[in-house]
Amino acid sequence: MSVTAPAPRLHWIVTTHWVVRSLAYPCVLIFLAIHLWEHDPPLLAWLLLAVQFLLYPHLVYLRARRAGDPRQAEIQNLWLDSFLFGAWAAWLGFPAFISLTLFIGSTVNSAIFRGVDGILWAIGLFAAGALLGGTLAGWPLQPQEENWVMLLSALGLSIYLMGIGVLAHQRTLALRQTRESLKVRESELQALNSALSERLHDIERLQVELREQAIRDPLTGLFNRRYLQSTLQREWARCQRERAPLCVALLDIDHFKQINERYGHGAGDQVLVRLAQLLSDSIRREDLACRYGGEEFLLLLPGMGVDEAYERAQGWRQAFAALEIWVNGSRLNLSLSVGVAVAPMHASEPEMLIHQADLALYAAKAQGRNRVVLAEPCQASP
Repeated sequence: MSVTAPAPRLHWIVTTHWVVRSLAYPCVLIFLAIHLWEHDPPLLAWLLLAVQFLLYPHLVYLRARRAGDPRQAEIQNLWLDSFLFGAWAAWLGFPAFISLTLFIGSTVNSAIFRGVDGILWAIGLFAAGALLGGTLAGWPLQPQEENWVMLLSALGLSIYLMGIGVLAHQRTLALRQTRESLKVRESELQALNSALSERLHDIERLQVELREQAIRDPLTGLFNRRYLQSTLQREWARCQRERAPLCVALLDIDHFKQINERYGHGAGDQVLVRLAQLLSDSIRREDLACRYGGEEFLLLLPGMGVDEAYERAQGWRQAFAALEIWVNGSRLNLSLSVGVAVAPMHASEPEMLIHQADLALYAAKAQGRNRVVLAEPCQASP
């Protein structure tokens, strides 16, 4: 299935020159005809005049319109203008005002569109056309024309130049309006980009918040059980590679249910938050504190051996008991039970490590609470 290529966009200069030629060429034809009338030219000259100044503007317009590159085609049309005007000037014998009108009319368009380069091309092609026209006509020299022909030529040239000035002014206004419109659009685009940047920043911030909400406990701000599962596997693998111990301490608030029942859940939440703050302030950068569920907290302590882990657990237990939490004028009596398990002494896989810490916690509860219990080495065997 063939696809038709889109037609090239018509350049503004093509339409502008078509309008200028359509209006100016008939006027040129009038004073040329008046000048030639007294010389009784042959019929061929009249036919050539009619083709040049009545049909030619529309023929070159159609050529440029249908060209693959309309802009380049119109440049070639301007060159042809200069060449033909030079030929007519020589054919007529170089009458002063008529030749000047033809020369300036062909040169000014090239100057406007191509600058100095356009002027040089126009002069060269005008001279080439004059050479051809003079050769064909036998180089007749008639530098003078009737006064009223001179007047018409001067009037036509003046009107033509003023028309070109008006068109240039209109083009300048259009360009100025386009620049102003572009400035407005640029300001609007900058405002939209700024708003979009802010919106993207808000989205990124919300995404961060959502990720944090997905891995953190909303009450205490500690990591939740979901995050622990992924982190435990990673830390286990790292400690295995480095042949370093990996410790899990499981903490449970003693008689927490009684605190809720006696003082209300607000008091219980306050206890949970204070314990979370205590743990967050006392752990190392590489440690991980999680709310494991309810009143249970889990600490993942990479590289920590049994003795250090036991001392740290005792420190948390004592610091928690020293917290001053007052409810309705009464200070709460707080205590922790802690179970500690360390791999590879107590477990050979991650899930077993938590299970061993849970068994040690259960033993601490059974022994009267408010104590730290280490897992038994024999519990590590499957």
